Formats: sequence, C-alpha cells, structure tokens
Amino acid sequence: MAVPSRSDEQNRALLARLKPEHENLRRSHIRSEADAERAAEELARIEAEVLEKYGTTDVDALQSRIEAGWRRNTEAVDAYQAELERVRGAAARLDAEDRAIEAILKQPGTRIADLGRLLDERLGAVSAVVDEIAGAA
Repeated sequence: MAVPSRSDEQNRALLARLKPEHENLRRSHIRSEADAERAAEELARIEAEVLEKYGTTDVDALQSRIEAGWRRNTEAVDAYQAELERVRGAAARLDAEDRAIEAILKQPGTRIADLGRLLDERLGAVSAVVDEIAGAA
C-alpha cells in the first residue's frame, strides 16, 4: 500500500492548520483537569459537612431520613388539619347557638330572667368549647 506523499510545504501548511486546534484541545484539557480537581475538593468538603451534620454520607441512609421527615411532616399537617376542623366545628356550634339566642331575643315578651338564663347557658357553652379546645391542644 502506497503512503500518500505530501511536500514539506504541504505538511507545514497542514501543521499550521492543526496547531490551533491542538492548542485549544490542550487548554481545554488543562481546564478540565482543574475543574475536576475543584469538583473533587468540593465533593470532599460537602461529604465532610454531611458526615459531621448527619453522621453518614450513605445516600440510602440519608434518603431514608428525608422520607421519614416527609412522613412526619405529613402526619403533623394532617393532625393540624384535624384540629382546625375540630375548632371550626366548635365555632359553628357556637354560631348556631348565637342565632338561636338572637331568635329568642327577638320574640315579643322575652323576660329579663329568661335573658339572664340564656346568657348563663351561653357562657357555659362557650366555656365548655374553650375548655375542649384547650384540652386537646
């Protein structure tokens, strides 16, 4: 098989075209090595920080902790929602009682004694709701 032959001038011209690309690749290689070294140092720093803070760098163990935290957060939000619904229900009961008292007050012939009894009952109901909510908190 015959080797293609170029003149010295052709070889110099080809080398002149190839040298800039070679220099670009060499600079890119140097940058890549420096980037890899910085990344390795950053990884070591992060691993040390994670190890100090969480006692492990095992990704599966850390993921398990994160998922357990999500479950605890979900349970806490669910408990908060249930408590809020309980308070909302108590407020609705008090509101219904207020409307019932207002209806009684609007009736002609309501006596002061009746009003006093209604207010005493109302205070008792409000106190019971407050105690119920405070006891569950």
